[in-house]
Amino acid sequence: MSDPVRTARHAVRAEQRRTELVGAAYELVMTRGFRGIGVDDIAGAAGVSHGTFYNYFENKRDILDAVIDHCFDHIRERLLGPEADAPPTSMADFSARYERVIDRCYDLVETEPGLVNFLLLEASSIDDRVIERCMHNARLYGVQAVEQVSRGMDHGFLDSRLDADIAGEVLLSVLVSALFSALRGGADGLTRERVRGQLTTFLITAIGAEDQCTENPPST
Repeated sequence: MSDPVRTARHAVRAEQRRTELVGAAYELVMTRGFRGIGVDDIAGAAGVSHGTFYNYFENKRDILDAVIDHCFDHIRERLLGPEADAPPTSMADFSARYERVIDRCYDLVETEPGLVNFLLLEASSIDDRVIERCMHNARLYGVQAVEQVSRGMDHGFLDSRLDADIAGEVLLSVLVSALFSALRGGADGLTRERVRGQLTTFLITAIGAEDQCTENPPST
């Protein structure tokens, strides 16, 4: 008869080992790119044997799915911040929140350029499965965005005629636009302040209730 305590400890240790492997692969992909690393590199960085790697993943490509999931979890945490689970209740709160999100896009590019470069520039060139995985994770953000839009419509500061699903896509596009602008680093003349002001103005104009567009101009 198996010992349930021992079995539970083994499961916890196995999950910890898997997390360590994903973390090691993540760091290597961010610094050297997916094509520049091998299984030996990942195992070595995680401090395990080559054979241990294969207890958890079939090959280097297999672990990439977990790395992509980790990337998006990290991005959601960095960009949405501590208020992610507390939807805004006014247009002033909504616009201020997205100003902070846009600033966090710039901070993310500044502190972790490898992450943004990988997802926006390298990942899509690996294979179609990567694109599908990225789209799956983007849809998870989209669910949160749709919920924010729906609540904004209920509170009356977002246009009641909106299609919440389409408006959620608009919120996602604002994040992507901010990340690309941050990657360009102002080389096109678009400063952080200008991008923040223009994207927030766009959101207020595009999805705000009619009486909110003039009452809540974005800060700059």
